[in-house]
Amino acid sequence: MYHHPATALEAGAQSICAVNESTAFDGVGTVAQQPYFHPIRRRDLLAAVNTAAKDLGLRPASVVVIDALLSCLPCRDPKTGIDNPITPLTLLTVYAANATLCFRAKGITDRQLRRHLETLENVGLISRKDSANGKRFPIQRSGKVIGAFGIDLSPLLARSAEIIDLAQQRRDDAAELRGMRSCIQSLRMACLDLDVDKEITSFLDSIRNVLRRATTTVIEARAIIFKLKGIIADTCAVKKPDQTLNETTVNVPVEPSCVAQKQNAEPQETSATDGRNDRHKEPPKSYTKKTLQSLTDLWQELTHIRSFYPEIPRSDHHALQIVHEFGKILRINPNVLASGIASNGWRSALEAQNEIAARVATIADPTGYFRSLLKTGARLSQMFIPDMRWYTSE
Repeated sequence: MYHHPATALEAGAQSICAVNESTAFDGVGTVAQQPYFHPIRRRDLLAAVNTAAKDLGLRPASVVVIDALLSCLPCRDPKTGIDNPITPLTLLTVYAANATLCFRAKGITDRQLRRHLETLENVGLISRKDSANGKRFPIQRSGKVIGAFGIDLSPLLARSAEIIDLAQQRRDDAAELRGMRSCIQSLRMACLDLDVDKEITSFLDSIRNVLRRATTTVIEARAIIFKLKGIIADTCAVKKPDQTLNETTVNVPVEPSCVAQKQNAEPQETSATDGRNDRHKEPPKSYTKKTLQSLTDLWQELTHIRSFYPEIPRSDHHALQIVHEFGKILRINPNVLASGIASNGWRSALEAQNEIAARVATIADPTGYFRSLLKTGARLSQMFIPDMRWYTSE
């Protein structure tokens, strides 16, 4: 006869008729007392705890102890050896001895184990189901474990959804911070080219130390970007009146008598110096104008890259620098990126990176996707190509 695996209370029996396993053993951990949670694999749960460890108030050694406790849960299929997800029907009370937990926790001492268990209990991730003599052991009935005295992981599993969401938020912040670091570097290089005072120069030098710190937060990065943009805006606002004044001074009309005196004073023959000045004052070549126009048109097409680098590159070298910086943000292998630039040019690499940035949430292997885009030449015919000299180096 088939028996549905449900407790008497779940089947609708009266509470006085249902057999409660904890009646004869006060304080024992049973499945009936465990909270409901969505099934989760212990590897996924451990990864989330490791990512959100600082928010949970845990040190790396405490995370190792959690790993040891999770490894004692009866999740492995005895026939296939594959780990099944942890469900509310899994007994979450660990009754392994301290020696076993110390061995599985990378060989920590018994004293260290007790200290970390106390920390986990204080932060609300475990609870203790102690027996009368403090020993841990299972409670069996008909050869099956129905409960146990030991360390209860119910609080950890009850917060599993919260911990996973917190870990995902930390991963998103880390990805955003990588993009902000690149933006800060670009703004800092732009500020170093400006004429600023010593106080601002000292601030620009201190940014390098902030970017090297692993504890730098997204809020700090946003504050630095805001200040750097303010420095650039203030410097440009100060320069504009000076440029207007210079233009007014240059265009001051000269009296005809002064022009006549100057012509009489100068020799009639043209010197070598005058020839060099004439050649220096030649108008810029049309190729430079085409290059600047091509960069402008290209940046209008790269909508996703433009959100990270709103300013148009000043030169080919600057654009190539952006290719390498954005490749780090997208986690593209540097060797594959360099090979793609050498074979297809940095312009095609930028197009491929823009495509990856548009689908970054759905791409598991950015390096392989980048290689395939360059191989197939996706969207190359759609881009504006003003002149073939654009693809040749000077």
